[in-house]
Amino acid sequence: MDKRRGNIKGQVTIFVIIAIMIIVLGTSYFIFKDTFFQEKIPPTFEPVEAQFLNCLQEKTETGIKIIESKGGYIENPPFIPGSSYMPFSSELEFLGIGIPYWHSISGNNLPINQVPTIDEIQGQLANYLDREIQNCGFYSFSQEEYLIKKGVPKTEVLIKDQSVKVFTKMDLSMQKGTEVSIVKDHQVEINSELGSLYKNAVEFYNFENKNMVLENYSVDILRTYAPVDGFDLSCSPKIWNANIIFDTLKNATEANFITLKNSGEKSDYFNLEIPIDSNVRILNSKDWPSTYEVEPANSPVLVAKPIGNQPGLGILGFCYVPYHFVYNLRYPVLVQLSQKGEIFQFPLSITIEGNLAKKVEVETISDTNVNLCDESPTSVVTVNLVNSNGNPINGNISYNCFESSCNLGETKNGKIIEEFPQCANGKIIVNSEGYKENSHIFSTVQNSSTTITMDRIYEKEILLNIKNNLKNEKAIITINSKDSSEYHTIVYPEEKKILLSPGNYNIQVYVYDNSSIKFEATTIRQCVDVPSGIFGVIGVTHEECSTINIPEENITNVLVTGGNYDAFFLEGDLKSNKILKISVERYNTPKSLQELQIIYTLVEAKNLEVEFV
Repeated sequence: MDKRRGNIKGQVTIFVIIAIMIIVLGTSYFIFKDTFFQEKIPPTFEPVEAQFLNCLQEKTETGIKIIESKGGYIENPPFIPGSSYMPFSSELEFLGIGIPYWHSISGNNLPINQVPTIDEIQGQLANYLDREIQNCGFYSFSQEEYLIKKGVPKTEVLIKDQSVKVFTKMDLSMQKGTEVSIVKDHQVEINSELGSLYKNAVEFYNFENKNMVLENYSVDILRTYAPVDGFDLSCSPKIWNANIIFDTLKNATEANFITLKNSGEKSDYFNLEIPIDSNVRILNSKDWPSTYEVEPANSPVLVAKPIGNQPGLGILGFCYVPYHFVYNLRYPVLVQLSQKGEIFQFPLSITIEGNLAKKVEVETISDTNVNLCDESPTSVVTVNLVNSNGNPINGNISYNCFESSCNLGETKNGKIIEEFPQCANGKIIVNSEGYKENSHIFSTVQNSSTTITMDRIYEKEILLNIKNNLKNEKAIITINSKDSSEYHTIVYPEEKKILLSPGNYNIQVYVYDNSSIKFEATTIRQCVDVPSGIFGVIGVTHEECSTINIPEENITNVLVTGGNYDAFFLEGDLKSNKILKISVERYNTPKSLQELQIIYTLVEAKNLEVEFV
């Protein structure tokens, strides 16, 4: 009895082991059938699969070319328009193709960052192939009585440094006569530098964003080909045509950027020295969207007036024309990186403000609109207006974001809560009767609040005390705010009152006497180095000389004294009945050119005495 039971137990154990083996083998088949048990394609259908793989390869190569030509994109991000202030839209049109900027500035000054990740590039190429596979046809086989059907493809892409691998799952059903076959997995590998080029492009972008290499070259071009600051020896005004300056800058930018490279000696001015393996070319075109501005200029004509031929400053032989112009330039460049015949390109925006390279913080902005006042996204902003004592006052509030100016209304009891258009570094403008206009840089990209203090305006009387003075002397008094654009000039003694508010000021005084000095005619020869060479490339110059004939001149009002002083006016002094007294010691009236030169030098260095009395 025990023996039979032992046999039964042994038999059960054997059956259990066999069942487990069947389950394991069955599971293994379904798991590894594509790897170890993949059915070989019958010879009848091998040409069909080969043609499909050829088509898949061609589609992949086309997709790679599109990605390389469009900065990593096949489908562009949503289009964002530019404005006349910021000419960059979200795309640069090049040879009829819209290439998304990797970095740009929207019409209302919000940074746009559109650098695609490698995962996004792989995903775009996979989606592109899923669509394009539908166009892979088998016309020649249909003529040979093949029945071929394609299922729904699902593609994955892996981009490596020197290759692109494509894995497509799709039922490719093939039948000819009674013979049938289905191929589910399809794979191709393309030799391509896409991965390496993309890595180099990101390295270039990061290097440029950190060091502003292209912006610094732009500043060099500006200072080489345009009047920025300096002086010329001349007693005649110097005049430039702004439109001609801008055309010159556009031509020079186009010519010099194409000269930039990433090779050669370290001392080579045009060697970018960016630590990447790809060859580099930078393109710019004068026909691409751009803005060129210069200040001060109320018209296309720039004028620099001479110093030395005004009444009282007629220092013949020392006439000179100082000039200082401030430029704001915005234009795109197209960066092209190449390896083994493949070119990867992406555009960047270049911004020069106030003659300096502008560094813009990089962040992703998904939605912007240049029509700020009516259609832009808004943020709720609270503005509190107070005087210097902290008491609330009322005023009119507007918000400027470059070309858009939105009037938001009046405060009530010193406060306004209003929806402001979203803008980075816009400007709140406040006007209140009896107070100096105040502007406050403020970003409204999120709900926020701010308090603005207004300075009251006071009318003050000026008393000019000229020690050792004579009769018939006149003075020009200029009081220039160092905190704002406030600028006051009076002719003393005809004018004696001026409007001031608390703050920092620079006071300048020039006192003239009704005397006469005669200067003989003279001639000055002036030579300067000017750019030349093929395409006006930086570094090539030649000397040009000109002769300046200065005619005989009679000076009837000569400078006898003056000076300057930096002052800070407190509200307590301005609101009192005190008079602003300015004292200066008079020199002897000059009788010769040499004496006038000495007085002019003394006036430039002399400090005034300023006090409230």
